[in-house]
Amino acid sequence: MIKCLVIDDDPLICDLIKHFCSKVNWINSCWSVGDSNQGIQAMSSQKFDLLFLDYNLPGINGEELLNLISKDITVIMVTTEEKFGAASYEYQQIIDFLVKPISYERFLKAVLKFQQQNPTIASTQQQPNITQVSNKLMVKDGNKSVVLTIDTIQYIKSESNYVIFFQSHNKVMSLMSLKQLENDLPDNFFRIHKSYIINLNYLNSLTTDEVSIDGNLIPIGPKRKEDFVKKLEAMGLT
Repeated sequence: MIKCLVIDDDPLICDLIKHFCSKVNWINSCWSVGDSNQGIQAMSSQKFDLLFLDYNLPGINGEELLNLISKDITVIMVTTEEKFGAASYEYQQIIDFLVKPISYERFLKAVLKFQQQNPTIASTQQQPNITQVSNKLMVKDGNKSVVLTIDTIQYIKSESNYVIFFQSHNKVMSLMSLKQLENDLPDNFFRIHKSYIINLNYLNSLTTDEVSIDGNLIPIGPKRKEDFVKKLEAMGLT
C-alpha cells in the first residue's frame, strides 16, 4: 500500500488532494504539511512513496526542495507556476505536473503514471465486483459503493485501469475495464470504440466517424463500424 505526502501552504489544496487520495484504493494514507521545513521533518521520520509538491512555498520553494530530498521518492508537482513545467522534467523524481485548480480526472491520470511505474501495485490490487440487481448496477468508487440506475447511464469511457460512467448531471469513476462491463449491460448498450460504450437510447446524431450524445462527440472505432451499423439496423434505427 502507498503512503503519500502533500507539501502545500494552501490548506484547501491539501484537503482536496487528501480527499482524492482516499478515492484510490491502493493509496493507504496521505499526510499534509504547509512548508518545506515541515516536509523535510516528515520525510526524515517517515517513508513516503509519493510526494505532491507545491512550487510557491514559503522559505524553501518547491524547486529548491527537490535538490534536498532523496531521488528515490516520486514527485507530482502541484502548482500555478506553469513556467516551471518544462524545467520540472529535468528532475528525475518528477513524473507529472498538475496546474491548479485540479480536477479528479487529471489527478487520477497523474497517480496512474505512478501505478504504471510500480507494477507490484497493479498486480496486488483487487478488481471490484460488479453487482447488478434489476435495473441497478453497483460499482466501487474509491472506498465506497455507488448504485447506478442503468437507464440513466449515457455512456462509459475507459481511462487506463478506470472507467467513467457519464450521466446527465453526474459521473462516477471505478476501477474496472470495459470488458468487465460488456456482459453486464443490456442490449441497448454498445461498445462503439475500444474506449467507449454508449447507451443507444441517448443517441442524438451520428456521422460515419462519430456519434453525439448530450452534446458530447464520441468516436466510432474503425474496426467496430460494421458491427455498429448492423446493431442499428437490428434496432430499427437506420
